[in-house]
Amino acid sequence: MSDPLDFEAEDLLLNFPPAPTKRKKVTDLDDLLGDYYSKQREIDSIAHKKSKSSKRYSSDDEDDKNEKGNETKLSEIADECEKQINQIFAENEIALWGLKIFGQQKSLPSFGFIELENCKLLQPFRENQLDSDLLSDSGQGAGETFLEGLLMNGWLSQLALISGFVEASIASWTFYQVLYSSNVELQLSACDFWCNILSKNEAVQPSIVLEWIPSYRELKDALDVYGYLSDTSQNAALNSISSSQVPGSEGPPVNISSWIKLLSACFQIRKFHSIFSVSEAEEVLIVIIRLFLSRQLQGISFILTDCMQSILSFFTEDEWAVSCEKVAHDIAYSVPKDLNSLRIVECISGTSNRSKHFRGRMAIYMLGILFEKEVFDGMGILKSLGSVKLKDKDTDFFTLYIYLVLSENWILSDDLGDERSDILSMWTKFLRNCSGNISSTDWRLYASKVRSKASYLLQSTISER
Repeated sequence: MSDPLDFEAEDLLLNFPPAPTKRKKVTDLDDLLGDYYSKQREIDSIAHKKSKSSKRYSSDDEDDKNEKGNETKLSEIADECEKQINQIFAENEIALWGLKIFGQQKSLPSFGFIELENCKLLQPFRENQLDSDLLSDSGQGAGETFLEGLLMNGWLSQLALISGFVEASIASWTFYQVLYSSNVELQLSACDFWCNILSKNEAVQPSIVLEWIPSYRELKDALDVYGYLSDTSQNAALNSISSSQVPGSEGPPVNISSWIKLLSACFQIRKFHSIFSVSEAEEVLIVIIRLFLSRQLQGISFILTDCMQSILSFFTEDEWAVSCEKVAHDIAYSVPKDLNSLRIVECISGTSNRSKHFRGRMAIYMLGILFEKEVFDGMGILKSLGSVKLKDKDTDFFTLYIYLVLSENWILSDDLGDERSDILSMWTKFLRNCSGNISSTDWRLYASKVRSKASYLLQSTISER
């Protein structure tokens, strides 16, 4: 059955032709060369890839080295920037000037002014029916209440000027209103009353006779009630445990400006009323200068300046020659040698000979303490100043700035005597060193301030010479 059928044999489609036999290709020279170059290209390609790979590895090594070097440089730059920033922040962290001059206020003293009911000033008002009824209807303390109205309306000053006389009860009552009244309007009116009745011109005798005049003790007691700390380092602790303090009343009271004005007026009548001795005037001058260090009193600096000038004018020439040295010495030893010392010296303003001399003596005493020199050894102080190594990495430019400003006030305000020429020569040399040897890119604390200050002073010193 495997044989094809008759009709199947006749089907031409089932008769497949035999497969052609493949002929072998003849290999000629061109084919051989083509194969050779093809293999050669493959070999070159592999070699190129290997070379490229090795170069990449070598380049990666160099990049690693460069990257490490850049990281080191970047780290050094970052450290330097951090150092400079820390120096800038350190300058900002330096404590500003200012001391705690007032602690807790004490309880106000109690005063009774019974005499006011029968004072002569009220007699004309008692004779007037309307005013008499007003005084009678007010009950106990009517006289004081009536006087408060007269004082705040300005009539009390006019009555005193017309009568030319102020009895003791009125004078003492108005004085204590200045020092202790919590009524600001009443306190200021009382202060104006006293400033008006005390002559502001020392050559003119006061036109009003005062039956009672305040004393230094009463003014000093008021300062004690205000919480004044005569020695900040010692009295701060004592003041904090005082049993007579008023809770929550730390700092200067509102009366302090009127106290200063009244004090200034009292110093202007020395020829006619001796309220202060020379030693008491010295103590008050120290108090006024220390008040400049209270940041809470910056708003009344002009009042403090006027008062200080009144005190300076109080002394005679012979008294001032001694008192100037004593006060300058005491303040120099009690004030910290930082920005507070500069604040003190610069607050002694004024162009009078006494103001300039006082400022110069204050500065030389502070320099003497800093350099452990005698105040009369001006050359020694400048030699110590010139010995500061400006290029030393450990140089304290903040302290040097203190030296510079104090020296400026000393040299420009003091007479200097026979050593003036030599001192100015050494001073000029020091300024030239500061302005020339401190780089403008020196970021050390206060270095730029020393350089700028020295450059300015150098120009002014050369022009003066």
